[in-house]
Amino acid sequence: MSRNIWAPRPTYQRAASADIDDYAEAVVKLLREQGPLSVKALRERAQTRYWGPGVLGAALRRAREQGRIRRAGYRTYAAT
Repeated sequence: MSRNIWAPRPTYQRAASADIDDYAEAVVKLLREQGPLSVKALRERAQTRYWGPGVLGAALRRAREQGRIRRAGYRTYAAT
């Protein structure tokens, strides 16, 4: 006999809008200091593993919307 056990799924909190601006600023600063970087290099150098799920993508989107960074190639970004 199998038992059905209900367990809630873990949920993640998204960063607040003000926090995304701070993360976007960190990305822009890193790109200005070190030049064009791949997403992998950005992850490593900014230590984004501690930012939370989806935060790097949101920060990149915010900085692009503000015109502070641009795509410089496939999954590579540069400061404007």
